[in-house]
Amino acid sequence: MDPEISVWMFQFAVAAGLAAWMSVAVLNNLQAFQASAGAIGLTMGMVLLREPFETLPLRRRAIASPAVHRLALLGVIVLQAASALALLAGTLLIACEPLRFASASALACLNLGLGAFVLCWAAMCVAGLWFGAWIRQEGLLLTQLLLGCWGLLGFAVLNLPSALARA
Repeated sequence: MDPEISVWMFQFAVAAGLAAWMSVAVLNNLQAFQASAGAIGLTMGMVLLREPFETLPLRRRAIASPAVHRLALLGVIVLQAASALALLAGTLLIACEPLRFASASALACLNLGLGAFVLCWAAMCVAGLWFGAWIRQEGLLLTQLLLGCWGLLGFAVLNLPSALARA
């Protein structure tokens, strides 16, 4: 098999996987809006830190307003939807040019989608740090860190072949 064909197949798989992940994330948040807002409220309200950390100074940062939790979720959904749409567009552009490295227009779409992808997970990591999620929600933060890494690795996989070809 020609190496360029195998690179195209790998780029397509990475792009399609990232697009599918974000599309399902948007769908899940829309279908289970109240549950997702409740999960955000759990973190922003620092509910898990009430026991045994009653006197923890970080608890002053807690936000108990369900309206703010819903607004935060809407912000997440907007980022996820922007990422999903750009990643889907880039994936379609790769599919339209089979057996070649991703074109400049495909990479532009994919890079926009990856930027929103990484920004989404970075924002969640920062919010987790702000609201003390690292104290009792380690699994959540590890997932967000791994998703951020997936986005960064996706950027390398998608852009490196074109960069090397230009060199």
